[in-house]
Amino acid sequence: MKKLFIVNSRADSIALEPFKKEYSKCEKEFPGQSRIIYTEYAGHASDAAKEATKEEDLLVVACGGDGTVHEVSNALAESNTPMAVIPLGTGNDFTRSIMDENHRSHPDLCVRELFNEHYKIKGTDLIRVDSYDKSGARIDASSAWCLNVASIGLDTEVQLRAKQKVLARPDSKFVRDTAYITSAVSCIFGNRNFDFKFKAKRNDGKPEESVNSRFTLLAVCNASYYGDGFCPAPDAKIDDSLINCCAIDAVSVPKALMLLAKYKDGKHVSLKEVDSFKTNKIVVEATGSRDLNGNYDGEDFSGHKVVFECHPSAIRLAIFG
Repeated sequence: MKKLFIVNSRADSIALEPFKKEYSKCEKEFPGQSRIIYTEYAGHASDAAKEATKEEDLLVVACGGDGTVHEVSNALAESNTPMAVIPLGTGNDFTRSIMDENHRSHPDLCVRELFNEHYKIKGTDLIRVDSYDKSGARIDASSAWCLNVASIGLDTEVQLRAKQKVLARPDSKFVRDTAYITSAVSCIFGNRNFDFKFKAKRNDGKPEESVNSRFTLLAVCNASYYGDGFCPAPDAKIDDSLINCCAIDAVSVPKALMLLAKYKDGKHVSLKEVDSFKTNKIVVEATGSRDLNGNYDGEDFSGHKVVFECHPSAIRLAIFG
């Protein structure tokens, strides 16, 4: 199978160097079996992946962070064109669920194994996210496919602040490594409670409509990790036709700080302030005057009502090993 490598030109320079060296070696060993595109503008990865769906027997390789993975997966959703991922970004959270640490730390190993066909292609679920305004009209700009994790509430505020820190100091590895956790702590002391309710047919038999209408956050997960290693859904599986949901009640500052540490390590599930369940569809609606602000795969969205629905095997994913 031929390969198209779509590389984010703003990828982490430390990871990009071994990637480039190994790609150059493999390109010579396997002539005519690959080509590479470095992104030149916003949305270029999506455009290149969409164009690739016109070809047969082609594997599209998303090389970058979770933003690049989001772009490419949206372009390839419900197509026959498979996708692989090489982590070249900051958090690379989706790869925590699909590859071991050796592959996550060595993009050159990923390149070599792709050229040597050391991978398996498996049907993988996607979450369809559709946002609507107060009148019920669909908001196209805030609707997309989600491969990893979508969320509403505190973590969206955290992500916005973390992005600002990284953009302000793009060359600082320390800032990249600490932006999310430092932003999480600071946001906890600010606005940490949000007005919304949700409805879902749960796998645990509990009532479909949420009892509370004020929460700290709601994470809607296809995979396990987001936010540079936070683990809202430790038992999530990307091919079980289910969404893992984690709703955290509105809590005080001391309780939020305690929850933060446990949420980071995926040890929050059994706490009384946490409601974890599985479903194939969840509808979330704002109960106050403020619209919902959220993110899917790290990309921002907003709406008065948001529908999350699992689409089984909606994308074909190459898995190492």
